[in-house]
Amino acid sequence: MAGKVDAVDAEFFEREIAPHIDGKQIEFLGEINNFQKAELLGNAAIALFPITWQEPFGLVMIEAMAAGTPVIAMSMGAVPEVIAHGKTGFVCQSYEEMAAMIPRALELSRRQCRQHVEDNFSVAQMVNGYEQVYQKMIQQRISQNGHLHAAKIKL
Repeated sequence: MAGKVDAVDAEFFEREIAPHIDGKQIEFLGEINNFQKAELLGNAAIALFPITWQEPFGLVMIEAMAAGTPVIAMSMGAVPEVIAHGKTGFVCQSYEEMAAMIPRALELSRRQCRQHVEDNFSVAQMVNGYEQVYQKMIQQRISQNGHLHAAKIKL
């Protein structure tokens, strides 16, 4: 495991996580740099993403799949939009389901994980996606107002 433990999470980490870190089967590397992260994700068999909040994007999932590593994650926030369920990982409803998906995730194609990122999260794809959203917003504004600009408010 790697990552920063924020002060607000320190008590939880010490109580719930630290007792399981044995240095053999479970290691905690702390906060790592980009080179270390690429090596860790690229050599991992699976990336577990057990979030408990409405993650708005989930860059770690993209980084893992870009390295060819399948992701198993809780179905919160953007997770269902990022993972191709059954192809690049698994979107789960519980931690028990996440654990149960590990053997299946080990069978997924690392190349397909990488291809999913190239097809959906490249710079060009992201720019095209943003342009489509902006075009939709412009069209909605024009259909509501008859013009692009919002009404001017005098103070």
